[in-house]
Amino acid sequence: MVKIDLRNKKERSDKKINVNPALDQDTHCKLKKLSVSCDVSKTKMAEMILKMALNHPSIIQYFQEQYNKDPQYRVIPVKKGNHITY
Repeated sequence: MVKIDLRNKKERSDKKINVNPALDQDTHCKLKKLSVSCDVSKTKMAEMILKMALNHPSIIQYFQEQYNKDPQYRVIPVKKGNHITY
């Protein structure tokens, strides 16, 4: 019998993390139509939209102007090559 030590297992840097947003009917319908149009799953389309939004400084700025309540938690998008970091 072989024992496997899981404590030393390294976590993959590309590991996917599930986020399950609750969508209203209108948003779900739009996501479904766009995903069919682009021939990708709704999950993949939602992932692509989130990735685009979280890497677009003007979208980040918009959300912070609308919803940020505490300036100490405001993020500043910085472009490093083709990558945005906060």
